[in-house]
Amino acid sequence: MKKSRLLALLLAMVLVVSGLAACGGDDKKDTTAAPKETEAPKETEAPKETEAPKETEAPKETEAPAESEAAGSSFVDEAKMELKEDLIQVGKDVKIALIVKQRSELFYASIESGFMSAVEEAQAMVDYNIEAQVLDDNSDLAKELENAQYVIDNGFDVVVFVAMDPKSSVPAFDLLVESNVKTLIVDAPCDGSEKCDAVIVSANEEAGRMQMEKLCEKLGGKGNVLILTDSTNPNAAIREQGAMEELKNWPDIKIIAEGEGDIPNVNVDKAQQKMNELYQVYGAEINGIWTFSDTPAQGAQAALAESGNTDIVITGIDGNAVAKQLIQGGQMYGTAAQFPNALGYDGVVAGLQLLAGTYDQEQTIYVPVQWIDSSNVDEYAAFDQ
Repeated sequence: MKKSRLLALLLAMVLVVSGLAACGGDDKKDTTAAPKETEAPKETEAPKETEAPKETEAPKETEAPAESEAAGSSFVDEAKMELKEDLIQVGKDVKIALIVKQRSELFYASIESGFMSAVEEAQAMVDYNIEAQVLDDNSDLAKELENAQYVIDNGFDVVVFVAMDPKSSVPAFDLLVESNVKTLIVDAPCDGSEKCDAVIVSANEEAGRMQMEKLCEKLGGKGNVLILTDSTNPNAAIREQGAMEELKNWPDIKIIAEGEGDIPNVNVDKAQQKMNELYQVYGAEINGIWTFSDTPAQGAQAALAESGNTDIVITGIDGNAVAKQLIQGGQMYGTAAQFPNALGYDGVVAGLQLLAGTYDQEQTIYVPVQWIDSSNVDEYAAFDQ
């Protein structure tokens, strides 16, 4: 029965950030969760028994539209009760670290937010101390290695590791997996990641497949598609694999060109430049654009806005704040949204289960993705990645 614990929490977290999107904006929390011990006084809330008169709140039945919210809350509560059982088995002070590529980037800030939320919730369940620390690599491989050594030297029990690069991060990764620290990778696999205790990533292949399916549907099953990808990004390759598999179902959709490997470590400006180059060659032949993330989608949109062509269907992957604004404004069709909060959250949960000896999931766990377009973007607009 315990097989379902992490999956239940994973789905519960996605449910929270998707179904209750407006509640997801608590992005910046202190990186020292230990003070949560001060919440113990919450026991003083016991007097709330005197609040029995709250039966008068029954009129809240008028809020029936929140039925799905209530169901979601019940699911979350059940999953957290199971987590509490695991935490009781840990039974000692815990030190848990997050090593992240660049805290200032929205995606990684959101991973941190999910990480801290899980630590704070876990701390509120137990009377021992759970100390959390976030270590920023600042996109510096030397700093990444230094952070890995810091985790080992300072006796951390668990590390949630966001690798900067699948190959260049191997020295830091190997240092961690060869130590006694429970090591979990989140977001993107690192070479040799099968050696760590768990890997938690977005369902990247499904994201690529879903994006291509929605694009082809929007084009009515006919037309020319341009692809913008990045051969240096392992997740881009996985997403494109899903897209190409889906494309087999659409014989009248053709890939007219691919910006493959021309935009390593892509940013909006590079993608805009690449899109301008491709537009000069293919111009009005392009009907739709598939991009490996929302960043090149934003670059493509900027380039097409300059050209005056607003008829090309643009899609992406990530669900970041800018993409959602573009979707709301009609400048981008849709995106397969990831939930980086869930990546950070579930990294903590899995790490605590590893300490408790109750982790019995597959070594790699996939966090679901969600398609966002004009029909549902407002539900997600308040959730900043």
